[in-house]
Amino acid sequence: MDENRRNIRYHEIGRVIAPDLCALPGILDNISSSGCRMHFPVPVVVDLEREYMIKINLSRAPSEEPLQLMCKPMWVSESEGTTQIGFSILFSPDENRLHEFINFLQQVNDDNMPEII
Repeated sequence: MDENRRNIRYHEIGRVIAPDLCALPGILDNISSSGCRMHFPVPVVVDLEREYMIKINLSRAPSEEPLQLMCKPMWVSESEGTTQIGFSILFSPDENRLHEFINFLQQVNDDNMPEII
């Protein structure tokens, strides 16, 4: 899916808790400082006009409290019984932690880039 993005998205796995969307946990696919994409293993009814509080347990920081993000869905795609959702992050009570984590992902990504000679 072609998306308009303001920031680089980093592939990251995490457990998504969004009881207003789905009783089952979802899975984080990627994240940036301005948005994220996740999927749920079941069909999910999403109100594109509503804001949702989403909690994400990050795989690289399992001992920390989940990130709390206030998000608005930008698009939804359902296929073969699963639902993918792209969110814009509106506000985060954990904004500082989110930016620290994005900086960490950027550093890891830069460290793994092949050197061009």
